[in-house]
Amino acid sequence: MTNCIFCSGLNPNQIFLETQYFKVLLDKFPVQDGHILIVSKEHRMSLTELTEKELDDLIRLEKKLVSIIETNFDVLGTTVLQNDAGVMEENTHFHVHIVPRYEQDGFYANQVLVPHVLSTARLIEVIRDQY
Repeated sequence: MTNCIFCSGLNPNQIFLETQYFKVLLDKFPVQDGHILIVSKEHRMSLTELTEKELDDLIRLEKKLVSIIETNFDVLGTTVLQNDAGVMEENTHFHVHIVPRYEQDGFYANQVLVPHVLSTARLIEVIRDQY
């Protein structure tokens, strides 16, 4: 996609690691020093669009990066998160955030959500039926 920053707007110098299916780079607007992105090489808009090989590569890459951060830096742990489909920023495609975390870093204190009703009983039922 020509308007996708991950397809056409990344400077190759930003990418410090690549696997067969993903690129790894520092987040341009980090919430914490060391905040990195794992970006799919193919223009995918959802986790559900990833192939089995891409999923395997992704989970292995996440595991390795988390391990590197947690064993080489003085962090409490990491938060791995991804936005999917319609909640991603405009002009992006599928990507994962890995954020180093520290005790009392206020990470969740800045999260303000507008509550929406979702039937958790139905959610459990649908998951059980479709899994």
